[in-house]
Amino acid sequence: MMIPNTDTMPASDVPVAMWLINAGLDDASPEALITDFCARSVEAGIPLQRVFVGMATLHPLLRARGYTWTRDGGLVGNDAMPHRDPNDEPEAWVASPLRHMLSNNVPEMRRLLVGDKAVHDFQVLREFTEQGLSDWFAMAHSFGWTFEDSRHITDRYAGIGMISSFTTAQAGGFTDDQLMRLRRLVRLLALAVKAAMLTQMSRDLTAAYIGGDAAHRVLNGVIRRGQAERIEAVILYADLRGFTALADRLAIEPLVETLNAYFDCLGPAIEDGGGQVLKFLGDGLLASFQLDGRRAGREVGRAALKAAKAALDAVAALNAERAAASLPVLALDIALHEGLVMYGNVGTGARLDFTLIGPTVNEAARLENLCGALDCNLVVSESFARLAGSDTGLVSLGRHTLRGVAEMREVFGLPK
Repeated sequence: MMIPNTDTMPASDVPVAMWLINAGLDDASPEALITDFCARSVEAGIPLQRVFVGMATLHPLLRARGYTWTRDGGLVGNDAMPHRDPNDEPEAWVASPLRHMLSNNVPEMRRLLVGDKAVHDFQVLREFTEQGLSDWFAMAHSFGWTFEDSRHITDRYAGIGMISSFTTAQAGGFTDDQLMRLRRLVRLLALAVKAAMLTQMSRDLTAAYIGGDAAHRVLNGVIRRGQAERIEAVILYADLRGFTALADRLAIEPLVETLNAYFDCLGPAIEDGGGQVLKFLGDGLLASFQLDGRRAGREVGRAALKAAKAALDAVAALNAERAAASLPVLALDIALHEGLVMYGNVGTGARLDFTLIGPTVNEAARLENLCGALDCNLVVSESFARLAGSDTGLVSLGRHTLRGVAEMREVFGLPK
């Protein structure tokens, strides 16, 4: 980051500029950056009354984040802006001067709100005037990012980065000197925000692709092939029965939509129970509930069982909706097993996967294969049933042979 030329900067702005540099280097959060920037700017004599800062992000659910600060209330708004169809944007955003700036590649806009030169060409500016504000000033800063997804913000807006607006109640609005000071300082704020968003995006994307706990480990340096540890965990292995046959007769687009709909029945149930989805395996998934001492073993086992039941209930509800709409339905099969696994990096020298490996994982997959033969949707191992306790309602389904396992194993399931 370049050190600002303090020879041409007012002495009152130097502490703000130096703080921004240090905050950016120290990995401050966007919330902290915006809150402290506004407060420090006011202390330095810039009469801010209301500030909005919006920034682009890469996230499976969100296209941007927005923060609102007021002089009286501090940080009063923290908004997550989801991906939307261009024709389904909120009316308030469609009518916003900020959207106008982004859509037309306007880097800066000012509107005096009082006096002979007042301009109220957007509804929100009229609202600000009614609130006693006198001036509105906005800037857009590109981060130099491009996103290839045609549904993302890039297909509508020329620049991806940060957009910010500043209002004041000062009589006559901002002075020319105050506007120049904002231009200098907000450029530094944008650089610090970009650094913060890169950190946030790294966390969000790694969590989305490899799971929250695995992401935390990777981002904290567990990145070399062979770095793995023995852990005890409950393994949940799930698969959609009948998906292969469905794939032969369904077009790829509705097939993907169908798969996502069923995965939506699994993911939230697992996460609500304290587990993490480690990977999707075609039409199945592998998840884990770690026995790390933070919860009693029985509590973890029951949480995993509750998650499995919740997923099966969600699939039953989904199947009822799909059947009513004359859409194909699928059965969800789940296996639960408990034991020691290796948790860490496996792969080639440069292409790694952070996953679970070991006999416990293999046996969980073999248990899931029994669901079809036993005509049930949940099969659990004896070790898992013992972990969860005797009053869970699980019943013995007999002893069975698991492919690749020498001894027959007793398995358990839900009563019919």
